Amino acid sequence: MEYSLNGTWLDIRIDSLFVHTIQEFFDSYIPSKKIQHLLIQNKDIRLDGNPVKREDDIAGINLNINLYPETYDYEKVNNQIDVAYEDEIILVVNKPKDLLVHADGGDELTLTKMVESYYADENHVSALPIHRLDKQTGGLVVFSKSIVFQPLLDKLLSQRQIRRNYYAFVKGKMDVGTIMTIDKPIGKDRHVSGKYVIHEGGQSAVTKLRCVACSRKDDYSVLLCTIETGRTHQIRLHLSSIGYPILNDEIYGVKSDLCRRMGLFAESIEMYHPLKEDNIEISCSLPKDLDALYQGGLK
Repeated sequence: MEYSLNGTWLDIRIDSLFVHTIQEFFDSYIPSKKIQHLLIQNKDIRLDGNPVKREDDIAGINLNINLYPETYDYEKVNNQIDVAYEDEIILVVNKPKDLLVHADGGDELTLTKMVESYYADENHVSALPIHRLDKQTGGLVVFSKSIVFQPLLDKLLSQRQIRRNYYAFVKGKMDVGTIMTIDKPIGKDRHVSGKYVIHEGGQSAVTKLRCVACSRKDDYSVLLCTIETGRTHQIRLHLSSIGYPILNDEIYGVKSDLCRRMGLFAESIEMYHPLKEDNIEISCSLPKDLDALYQGGLK
């Protein structure tokens, strides 16, 4: 679609749309009934500046949507975020290791608080993570900047149209080029809080992997993993279950002096962009210690 941003309003050229009524637009782009209702009620969706109803035909030049209909009271913090990608509705941030994505009941600094601080001077922009990473895992996290399009991003994630790719640094030597799919359900460990186990009655979990490097000198391999589902501790548990535990994973892995962190990093995101109507890929560089391991596995 062809669009432009004017203040908080997104103007979409009608001749670039393939829907004919306001309700059809809602069905395709705004799957939340609540947000649909609020847009109509608050006159935050219009045709050439005129308020509309659900049943109205889309006619004229521009469909206008208030992309940021709310304001937020964000607190400033000193920590800066590492932005990998940003546009009108999406922010992708490179999360440092040992940082929660959002609070678990405490007052500690989180990635979400840092993103909120980033938008403190643009307090109409939301800061809502679409998914999470474990505290010890570094790498890319997608945030929604607009509550209007957040339900669509959530839907894309559930429909597996947002793919997350990870580098896993594991103990053991695997032949480079090996491809494998791990399809094992995951459930909570009833005996240990915060731990998960492979369990027949658990949630479906699928991890695809390919070995991209293997060290000749040390006992480790580098695996590129793509998750088709987003279960807690999925990659960590799946790799441990096949005998390739992640380095420095305190729950499922093995302690190692080869790196200073847990050997898991969310390196890239592939996703369908609902406004650009195309697939985009965002990536970031490995931290220095993990990059050194990767390069060492190529030699």
